[in-house]
Amino acid sequence: MEKGFLHLHVTIVSLFILLYVAKVYLLLANKPEALEKLRSKTKIADMVLGALIIITGVYLTFIAPAIETYLIVKIVLVIASIPLGIIAMKKSNKALAIFSVLLYVYIFLIAKTDSLTLKKDAYVSPVSATSSTDGAKTVSEGEVMYKDKCAVCHGADGKQATNGAKDLTQSTLTKAETMEQIKAGKGLMPSFKDVFNDQQLTALTEYVDGFKK
Repeated sequence: MEKGFLHLHVTIVSLFILLYVAKVYLLLANKPEALEKLRSKTKIADMVLGALIIITGVYLTFIAPAIETYLIVKIVLVIASIPLGIIAMKKSNKALAIFSVLLYVYIFLIAKTDSLTLKKDAYVSPVSATSSTDGAKTVSEGEVMYKDKCAVCHGADGKQATNGAKDLTQSTLTKAETMEQIKAGKGLMPSFKDVFNDQQLTALTEYVDGFKK
């Protein structure tokens, strides 16, 4: 269900932005008749899409593992940007319309990167693991990383499976497949390819693999 809501939210936002970009194009191209015709035809669609963006966005925020700063800022920007875009169209204000488009795109990119800077920050491990054969130390780092980033959905024992997370004790993935899934993300699980370095990915993969029965 959570994954379905995420895909629905992304689809709705994409449609909303595409419709608005089309209107801005007509505004900038000085085609008032075509713009008014499009606005008339999409008036109800705009209201429905705007409402659905807020509803699905609030739901996804509610089920999020943690309410981080970027989420709060994103919600504020969404609430402000929709009426701003409407005003820009009503007043045929080109500068405001362009600003609204840029704001919509920025919000969309925040959602895709989970970051206000549009770039995920590298994870600083609280454990100083090495790349040597010190297996215990590597696993220790993996455990700390797991508790910090994964346990909120997968649970301390890997069985919690909330927010669409899988029961890790029932996983049939190989270590290589587990690492790729951590890097790529899946459903509500974000991608960590730009967050963890190779050593951290290995440590976390080893720890997660240890949940298998």
